Amino acid sequence: MLNQVILMGRLTKDPEVRTVGEKQISVVRFTLAVNRPKYGDTQPKADFIPVTAWRSTAEFVGRNFRKGEQMYVVGRLQTTEWEKDGVKHYGFEVSANEVGFADAPKKQDGQAKGNANTPNTNDGFPGNDIFGGDSGFPDDFPSFGDGFDGNEDDLPF
Repeated sequence: MLNQVILMGRLTKDPEVRTVGEKQISVVRFTLAVNRPKYGDTQPKADFIPVTAWRSTAEFVGRNFRKGEQMYVVGRLQTTEWEKDGVKHYGFEVSANEVGFADAPKKQDGQAKGNANTPNTNDGFPGNDIFGGDSGFPDDFPSFGDGFDGNEDDLPF
């Protein structure tokens, strides 16, 4: 059987990490707003997906993400049930085992955050050619493309 969910969306509020149980295991519950595909002239809609993460994944979320930031989540879909006023209720949540950044790097002083040794342009990309030219790296394939007329039969593989 396969139960894997991959989502990308934005946090609806700041995540709050809590500890539970005798062993004080970290847990975070948050809601991810995931856009639905837009068809025609309809207004964009979003689904609000509840996500739970445990242990080091929960701590990572708590340290690195804030409301409105985009993230990806990989996990499994699981059902939940609870009883309230004598009535059973059912729901679902994603139990995350992997989360990560899906936004562009944050800007500091008008430039994208990056390696301190790499000069950045306004768009966040290195200013020099990283595969040759003035970057200090040799051009490993100086004649690549010379004499190639686009015929697949001329390729060595």
